[in-house]
Amino acid sequence: MKEIKSQRIVAIKEVDYDSDEEKQRFHKEVSVMRDVYHILQQATQSSSSSSSSSSSSSSSSQCSYSQPPFIHVVEPFGYFLNEDKDKAYLVLEYCENGDLQQYIQNMKNQGTEISEANAFELIKQVTLALNQLHMNGIIHGGIKPENILLTKDFRVKLSDFGLTRKLQEDRGYITHHGGTTFYFAPELLHGQSAHGKRMKTIATDIWSFGIMLFELLAQKHPFFNSDDMYLSPLEVYNRIIDEEPAELPDRYSNNLKILIRQMLIKDATHRITAEAILEYHEVTISQTRN
Repeated sequence: MKEIKSQRIVAIKEVDYDSDEEKQRFHKEVSVMRDVYHILQQATQSSSSSSSSSSSSSSSSQCSYSQPPFIHVVEPFGYFLNEDKDKAYLVLEYCENGDLQQYIQNMKNQGTEISEANAFELIKQVTLALNQLHMNGIIHGGIKPENILLTKDFRVKLSDFGLTRKLQEDRGYITHHGGTTFYFAPELLHGQSAHGKRMKTIATDIWSFGIMLFELLAQKHPFFNSDDMYLSPLEVYNRIIDEEPAELPDRYSNNLKILIRQMLIKDATHRITAEAILEYHEVTISQTRN
């Protein structure tokens, strides 16, 4: 859709806006998206300014003509309601190449596979996005292929911040409020706090990221097949908690397989972090722009 005032192409997300619960949920998502985008915008600009100040005057002059720093989340532009005020429409930055779920489905339809070089490039992109969030104390909470959007030049933007939460300064977790079961980390399925509440940490984002990458590479879930979609919740929980993930196809290197396994470590305290992923050799040498 084209916005009349600015003439820019935008995406529209329609949500129900009838009950008090729906209204509260919608306004919370809008507020969180604005806060997250502002936090990352400020952090990115601050990082860019520090980098520019350390360069020579000639380099700084050239940098003044460069593009603004890339922010790895979808920008929210605002929202509006329909005439009956039972539907709300969130106006968002448009990403021309759709989402990662479409990308995976297109590969299935065409009988193609992602190359290892392209896989590491995408890993770097998503990790940069997650690292931006985690360094600012933000847990996305809903990492899955549908929420990874691709711009016209195939740069990654995270979307759907309905489950996103900000960590408090005195703790490294948040209370679990929902999500997609097939991307849940084991600790969300059996780990209980002393108060009987399941807790999300930045490690739960990494687990979901690992599941998503496995799907990108193998074109299937590491714990389920296409005929397992009607399993009972208990069977789903048991597979994720107790079973080891399937092996990736032989065409991928051991280093890539090891990285995915480090994302899918059952013990959250030993799971690799976004910062550590960015230090992984194959990720470091990827040609992806920041």
